[in-house]
Amino acid sequence: MRLLRLYYALKYRVFRRERRLADGRRGLIALQIDALAYEDLRRAMELGYCPTITKMVREEGYVLRRWFCGLPSATPYCQAGIFHGENDDIPAFRFYDKASRFVVTCNSPRGVQYIRDRIHTPGALAGGSSYVNLLDGDAQTVAFTVATRQRMSVYGRLGGTRMALLIALHPIRVAIIGLYSVLEWLREEWERTVGELARRRTHSEGLFPFIRILSNVVVRELQTMAILLDIYLGVPVVYSTYMQYDELGHHFGPSSWQALRDLRRTDSRIRSIRRMIRGAAGREYDLVILSDHGMAPSSSYRVLFGEPLGRTVQRILDGEAARRGRLSTSAHTSENSISEYGGVAPNILESLAQRTPPRRRAVRRTLRKVGGWVRRHYGVRELILPEKYRVDERHDVVVTYSSSLALVYFADVPERLTYAEISADRRRAQLYAELLAHRGIGLIGTIDGEAVRVESASGRAFIAGGIVSGVSGTNPLESYGTEQRLARAVERLVRQSNAGDLVLFGSYDGYEIVSFDDQIGAHGAAGGSQLHPFLIGPQGLGLESAVLEDARDLHGALMSKYSR
Repeated sequence: MRLLRLYYALKYRVFRRERRLADGRRGLIALQIDALAYEDLRRAMELGYCPTITKMVREEGYVLRRWFCGLPSATPYCQAGIFHGENDDIPAFRFYDKASRFVVTCNSPRGVQYIRDRIHTPGALAGGSSYVNLLDGDAQTVAFTVATRQRMSVYGRLGGTRMALLIALHPIRVAIIGLYSVLEWLREEWERTVGELARRRTHSEGLFPFIRILSNVVVRELQTMAILLDIYLGVPVVYSTYMQYDELGHHFGPSSWQALRDLRRTDSRIRSIRRMIRGAAGREYDLVILSDHGMAPSSSYRVLFGEPLGRTVQRILDGEAARRGRLSTSAHTSENSISEYGGVAPNILESLAQRTPPRRRAVRRTLRKVGGWVRRHYGVRELILPEKYRVDERHDVVVTYSSSLALVYFADVPERLTYAEISADRRRAQLYAELLAHRGIGLIGTIDGEAVRVESASGRAFIAGGIVSGVSGTNPLESYGTEQRLARAVERLVRQSNAGDLVLFGSYDGYEIVSFDDQIGAHGAAGGSQLHPFLIGPQGLGLESAVLEDARDLHGALMSKYSR
């Protein structure tokens, strides 16, 4: 152990000023495996893909339990709840702000910053570190974190000079990252070819191999390096998201061998982190492993019905206008001609150009030229990155997709509409009726007086105070679950002030749910394992008996205990 400590003292000498003073308090290392449901973790353990986690649970007495994350089953909602205990007004991964006429999309830094700026409670990561998260939780150190309380440049959110220095200290690991990147690209090409020959459904679109390399190799290695440094320095709380399973689950399915097999590499990084905690930690730590939500197998709405949901809405509006001899209103959706990712790469290149020393003028010019080219040509990538949005100044209906959840807004009215107001207007009532009858839509939620109205093609019900009443026909919630906490979650989702006038769940047959994005694995709504992530922690924290019926509950049961 002494030799190990001496090795790290020499290796991390340049960071010695960041070493935290011993205060006698235990620290927390929280590792999130994004979108991994409790059932899929158990399956991966049985198949031998998670030997470290299996040893922790079966031999070392760590508690493994399932919990209920609430709705929407999406990372921005869950991380806001976990970090801050506050996740109001985050109704989906993508939603629309009627007042500002702005589509909030969490694939965009601007969209996540919109959410971050509206969170006012203190974050549980104050004085600690946030790696590969959407939100910073008030962390002192961030890397690959999208939105922060204090505005930062792209370079800063990627880790800044600290991350650059850490990379420079690991030349061998950087070489290994390069080798693994080539192997990952070959693996992607092989798996795609095998899938096509076997006629399996996948959605590995054009840029996905490069996204996969960035996520599965580069980011995973860099975040692990940063966590190991923090453990040595004695940083009091570290929260980091391993996002690789989520990416592969969306493209190949949550129970696919591609997604489950990749867990072995995350498991090996957890083993390295545990070794550092035991051998060279700057304080005593508790290690917690969790997921923020689950995922369910899905079928693409567009593939099943030959058109995206937005086109379905537009076709209904056009038909109603033709019947009345009027000009059709326009529907604008989260799948359109301007990419929500459009500014990311140019902004990174511009940030790098600004950081380039003035004497390197040729390098600066080259970076800016490449960034300009990318910015000009982003619009031609409709098949490469299909998740897009556009809001026109004359819009009347806005549709946002968030995997198995979609929100429809009647944007010509600034206020949230109730069911009575929707049914009183012929155009809106016709759209409601035809969406209700559509086989791809399993449930529509609206505000109806003092209650939330949930309706499907076969029945309707009302939810007030978490109690389901007034069931006519088949209870619309029945296929998604009958537990009372689900009813409470649905009611809370529909009541959010910036939820859609219509809240749509993809239809669910007990195994697959319809996804409004082109995905093989989906989350956002209810159905299957979407609402049931896992939690692993040492005995003595009380996690096995804690009531966890929303991501907010995890803030009080775990994160707040380590807040400074």
